[in-house]
Amino acid sequence: MTFTQVAELYRSVGKTKKCTFIFCADHGVAAENVSAYPQATTADMVRNYLVDAGAAANVFAKFAYSELYIVDVGVDADLSNLEAYGLVNRKISRGTKNITQGPAMTVDDAMKSVRIGKKLAEEAIAAGCNCFLLGEMGIANTTVAAAITAAYFGRKPEDVTGRGTNIDDETFRRKVEVVRRAIAVNKPDSNSMLDVLTKVGGYEFGAMAGVIIAAYHHNCVVVLDGFNTAVAALVAEEILPESVECLIASHVGREIGHREILNYLELQPMFNLDLALGEAVGSSIAARILDNLVYIFVCSPDDDYDGEILEEDNALELFKKQLGLEGVEGLDTIDDVRELLGDDIQIEEIPIDFHVSEHRMERVEVPFSTNKMNIPRSYPMNVRVMGEDPEGIIAATDRTFNFYLRTMPRLHDRPMNNCREILDNLTKPRGSLGHLEEIAIQVAGISNEDRPTNKLRHAALAFTNFENCPSIIDPEHYDPKAKNARRDLSMDFSATVRTFGMKVFLGIVNPEENLNVAFNFGRNLAEEVTFDTPIIALTDLSHLLIDKLADKFAAALLNSKGELKRDPEE
Repeated sequence: MTFTQVAELYRSVGKTKKCTFIFCADHGVAAENVSAYPQATTADMVRNYLVDAGAAANVFAKFAYSELYIVDVGVDADLSNLEAYGLVNRKISRGTKNITQGPAMTVDDAMKSVRIGKKLAEEAIAAGCNCFLLGEMGIANTTVAAAITAAYFGRKPEDVTGRGTNIDDETFRRKVEVVRRAIAVNKPDSNSMLDVLTKVGGYEFGAMAGVIIAAYHHNCVVVLDGFNTAVAALVAEEILPESVECLIASHVGREIGHREILNYLELQPMFNLDLALGEAVGSSIAARILDNLVYIFVCSPDDDYDGEILEEDNALELFKKQLGLEGVEGLDTIDDVRELLGDDIQIEEIPIDFHVSEHRMERVEVPFSTNKMNIPRSYPMNVRVMGEDPEGIIAATDRTFNFYLRTMPRLHDRPMNNCREILDNLTKPRGSLGHLEEIAIQVAGISNEDRPTNKLRHAALAFTNFENCPSIIDPEHYDPKAKNARRDLSMDFSATVRTFGMKVFLGIVNPEENLNVAFNFGRNLAEEVTFDTPIIALTDLSHLLIDKLADKFAAALLNSKGELKRDPEE
């Protein structure tokens, strides 16, 4: 599913209602010691999800504004007492059979697992859900996923089997051999996914496939998580090839078979955070990003994107619908709507002060349209415009860069070490959150806090030039007939900063100025921003502009090998 198609869905329903399904099941193959954790961990995690609400699935579902459902389709324990805490009990049996000794399940049970997922999704859809975030929990399920992948594609086990979560070399070798034995014993038919699922599969894979099939039939979105959910998508695609059209791949994880399946399904992952944990972690992060991207599509209907959403008439109708003005006569243009509402369409004037010598003084109008996500209509923006530097300012040379690099303060070691200890002792496998853990540790070092909060000050620092924001920064050169005239900076860039409540600093640069001016402008602006803001999102709004300046710096500072021309220690 493309972002344009998702945007159309959002337009038709007003906003999404997300549901996170964590399908839990055990596997007989766990008896072969292919995991770093005992099989009882599956039941323990289900209790954690529901009673303590202290697992990654709970945290990330909240982060994604998604309703969390924990579904038992085959846990090897009696969990009926957890139904009072919200457990969705759809247990088929207490785990599958050991696939090194025979089929994992019967054909009827394989089909039942798909029907369970499909029916649960249909019930959620009837309650308003239109976006599913998939996740799973089951000790040894990456072994099963590898077996399904190897059997279906006819690949060698070692080519599609990963390390799962924290297994050592000996366990990994045993895991590969277990996959090999499972395929040799069961001889699954690669031309029949039902046969593969029956002989070497697991209940959660069938259930997740059922969700995907139901989502496709009801024009809903499914955001995949890691390797196991990709395998479920493979199962769904075999049953209903068109079902892949409702899928978005959140990320590509550590398991080596993950990318192969995504490539086969022609799905491009949104990011790579080196995750090794299911529980809908990646899909939850992707869902938040997706909200932001779709918001840009919906609120920028005149941008040069493909799709019916971008037609002028549709843009007007969307604007009127957002304001509750459907059916009102005489509103033939968006300007008519603005004129009717007057002060209700807010345009905030922001006085600008400058900290760098001889920069242009500007007063900036920052218009924002209303929207269906209840985000404020106006947003403050601090604008700085590059001018000439006073005499005697430090030149931008390799020695300059070396000076600033050598004088940068170190991150705080104590909170970084404490944060690492906290992360290692959370209810999850050590290191399973990949780059997210590295980011948290680094933020601890920046903020000097053992447990960095989401209340740290953060700002967006963006660079552009006058040509890329005519309607906002330089009104006298604004051409309303220009192709990009209504693609206001406020509509694109602010969709992101508003999502995270970021303070905005906009640096207007002149690529024709010399490097000293550009370097010192950026340095002074960064020092201003970081005075009381520890985290900065740095970006540019004109790639050609930044590329031009980058080429200038490279030519001035680097030799043909990409190294500094002068020894930085000189």
